[in-house]
Amino acid sequence: MGRLILCSGVRTERPYVFPQAGVRIYSIEELCYYLYHHVYLIDENLFTDSLLDWIGMELKLTECADKLKILKAKGGDLKTMVTVVLCSCDYYGEKEIMSFLRVLDGVIGMPRWKRNFYKANELLNKRQYTEAISEYDRIINPEEGNSLTPIDYGDVLHNMAVATAQSKGLKEAMELFCRAFEHNHREESLHQFLYAVLLSGNDFEEKAEEYQVDEATKNAMLRSMAQIREEAEASDAMIEIQRLKQCKTEGRIAEFYRIADEIIEKWKLPVRQVFQ
Repeated sequence: MGRLILCSGVRTERPYVFPQAGVRIYSIEELCYYLYHHVYLIDENLFTDSLLDWIGMELKLTECADKLKILKAKGGDLKTMVTVVLCSCDYYGEKEIMSFLRVLDGVIGMPRWKRNFYKANELLNKRQYTEAISEYDRIINPEEGNSLTPIDYGDVLHNMAVATAQSKGLKEAMELFCRAFEHNHREESLHQFLYAVLLSGNDFEEKAEEYQVDEATKNAMLRSMAQIREEAEASDAMIEIQRLKQCKTEGRIAEFYRIADEIIEKWKLPVRQVFQ
């Protein structure tokens, strides 16, 4: 969950997994912590029958589970259900709960697309790029996208491009950054589009001229990219890749596979941490 959580209640061996965030929880305290720190992920789909059963059966909080089931059956509001959970243990004090509920009031009052935007951004920050892209895609579909201003629409496309660059590659991300700028006219979207052009080997000078980028900005971007390349080449990760290439060239196959396995394990670690 990201920090040490002291549990006074039952800690089950069978965790509940929030499918959207990929987070496992083992206690009522961890459930409270999850709600408190994922306010933009709280919606009517959160309190599933399986979660309520888990609270009652695994955490032995039958009274809490029964209250939640009754509220859900009667169409109770989301804020009341969250309050029942937060008040079922002493993990947060009254002032913290009241402060959180005020934030939740603001979230519940947001337009649906904006809530989904914050939810998608949460997923993006957690490096769950595929899930984030799916959320952004829902926002810009014809049903919801028509209610967005051009600036808002462009901002959604911009963040979608960031996630796409990390998961699908530069070509698709470049197109999204370009579309984002056409809608929001933000310099950040334009600059990210041009960086993608530069990295993909396309004609940076031509695009910079097409979008009327001044010489000072263009030169600053080129210097920034040159510096990033130098830092990348001197990084530990790049040194490992070079060692790997050298082993292959010199026919040291056993060492090649050993280093490759070590690199892959390091790449897997951040993904494993997401789903812990």
